[in-house]
Amino acid sequence: MHRILCLRRDRVNSLLTARIWGAAIFCLFLFSGCQTGGVPSPADQVDETPTPIHFDAQPVPTLLPRTNLYLFFQSDRPLYYREGEYFQYWHSHWFASDDLRGPWNPIKTFQLPDLLQSVPPDYYYDNFPYKLRKEK
Repeated sequence: MHRILCLRRDRVNSLLTARIWGAAIFCLFLFSGCQTGGVPSPADQVDETPTPIHFDAQPVPTLLPRTNLYLFFQSDRPLYYREGEYFQYWHSHWFASDDLRGPWNPIKTFQLPDLLQSVPPDYYYDNFPYKLRKEK
C-alpha cells in the first residue's frame, strides 16, 4: 500500500512540476514580444517634420457636430484641434503639437482622438457639409 501511495504522490508531483514549467514557458512565449525600449523598426521612424501649414484666410476652427473635435477648413491640408492640441496627417504619419506653428511631434494612431482613429485622415475634411467647407 505504501508503494502505491508513493507512486501516486510522485506522479502528482511530476504532473504539478510539468504544469508549472508549461505555464512558465507559455508566459515567456506570450510576453517575449512585449519588450519596451529597444531599437524602433524602420516603419516607426519619421525622418522629417511637416512643412508649415498655409491658410487661405484667418484660421478659424469649425466644431464637428456632436463631438469635441474641431477642423480647420482654411488650411491647405486637414488640420484638427481638440483640448489644446493640434493634429495633422503628413507624409503617411500623424503629428501633434500644442501650437499651430509647431514643433510637430510624430505620434501613433492610438494617441489620436477616438474620432480620428477609425477613419481616413481626410475623412471629415472631405465629407463635411458643402456650405461650411472652403471652396476648392
